[in-house]
Amino acid sequence: MELIDSIKAAQKILIVGHMRPDGDCLGAGLALYHLALNEGKTADVVYDSDIPERYAFLPDFDVINKYTGSPYDLLLIVDCGDDLRMGKYIKQLKRVAKSIQFDHHITNNNFAEINYVYPEKSSTCEILADLLLPEGLVDKTIASYLYIGLSTDTGHFMHSNVTQNVYDTASKLLACGADAYNLNILLYRSNTLNKTKLIGRAIKSMKFFCDNSICVISIRPNDLVETGCLLADTEGLIDLAMDIGCVKVAVCMTEQPENKYKISFRSKGFNVAECAAVFGGGGHVQAAGCVASGMYEDVLSKIVKSITDGMDV
Repeated sequence: MELIDSIKAAQKILIVGHMRPDGDCLGAGLALYHLALNEGKTADVVYDSDIPERYAFLPDFDVINKYTGSPYDLLLIVDCGDDLRMGKYIKQLKRVAKSIQFDHHITNNNFAEINYVYPEKSSTCEILADLLLPEGLVDKTIASYLYIGLSTDTGHFMHSNVTQNVYDTASKLLACGADAYNLNILLYRSNTLNKTKLIGRAIKSMKFFCDNSICVISIRPNDLVETGCLLADTEGLIDLAMDIGCVKVAVCMTEQPENKYKISFRSKGFNVAECAAVFGGGGHVQAAGCVASGMYEDVLSKIVKSITDGMDV
């Protein structure tokens, strides 16, 4: 297998995921980290962002972002829809002799030397599981990390990207030692008090449009400061809107410096990738994102219009 042969031939490996990593990105990165360790190699796992505190339970949380510097002779990239999602580590594409990426975003521009890009897959961890399971390379630790990515990127097996292969893969990962019950508790039943306070702010901020079929959550800088949260803690807030029965499209607007807003879209069937594309972003049909600039009310109006322009309302 190309991946294993490349790892065996390498001396020092750099594993890079996208900025503001989610469960799939972290799970894939750390699964490859352990694969490298199992082959007796040295590896660094880095993301150009802080890591969400909700993932502090990960056994290797403390090794993340311990960048020890070049030279690396193998670059492994996970869950990056394009090369810009690597952030400052994009420079490594020109510095490292060989690069391999694993991704499931339709926007991927095949920027690595070798590209395992499958948009039909639910997650990057599903892609890695498909590669590693038949080779007998999945131990308990790797199985746990792959399960985390599989679960989080399918909305705990509730999104439309769930296929028979997703369930089959989950079953195989459990057979390899992944403890689904305890991982689910850590992933979905372990919010900090600060995050719970932020959830309250998110609910209070909700605005509804088009007969309540669109719900927008807004997170302002003071919300993070006053609840003691970081930008990374906004992960998952959009699901609060998606949980409302009448909501067809959910949006989370997170204010950043210089009148910029990180926008996340989710939907129950509607193509929100087209909405994100209006602002230069992209993603999946039912999960997409972008960055929009301007004053709050103007950005809000434009975001809602990007949805209603394509919605049968």
